[in-house]
Amino acid sequence: MQAFKYIYDNHYDEADWFMKADDDTFVVLENLRYFLADRDPKEPVYYGHHFSTFVKPNGYYSGGGGYVISKEALRRFGLKGATNESLCAKDSGAEDTEFGKCMQNLGVLTADSYDETGRSRFHAFHPEFIKEGVYPDWYIQIDTHDAKKGYGAISEYPISFHYMTPKDMYQYEFYFYHLKVYGITYQPLRLRIHEHYVNTSNTGS
Repeated sequence: MQAFKYIYDNHYDEADWFMKADDDTFVVLENLRYFLADRDPKEPVYYGHHFSTFVKPNGYYSGGGGYVISKEALRRFGLKGATNESLCAKDSGAEDTEFGKCMQNLGVLTADSYDETGRSRFHAFHPEFIKEGVYPDWYIQIDTHDAKKGYGAISEYPISFHYMTPKDMYQYEFYFYHLKVYGITYQPLRLRIHEHYVNTSNTGS
């Protein structure tokens, strides 16, 4: 919680979206930008890998898979939640659950972050765990989308994976950014840019 207070106090004007991830979370920033391009940072919303229990009715997002909050969500936290423990508990308990309660108390909504085919973009586990479906019981019980397994559960544009060792991170950075297949070309994606960004660029602000 206090990390978001620091971000609000020191970096609020530097970005439209703010992401929390663990030190063993691998994040593909280009895919995060693509996902957020047509979403409005002025809306009170946040995104991640959704869990359905403990925080009712909205649910909450996996801390390990990472979650990204809008500028408006951060504003509400900074102005109200950071100084009111009845809304947002100080650092205690399960971080992702407590942050979910905080966001719900502030009127910040959870929203769908799955792709058009129902595959996850944010992932609470390592890709190999997902492929084999090697999940602990707690995950099976709380995952909103029935703990899908196999490579078909992973979006073509994944944003995050959890439980990644330093070696894993170096390997996946190499796989994502340095390997190509001869004869296969990819068409650049046309971003559906939200009018917020168009207006900002037109005004020069």
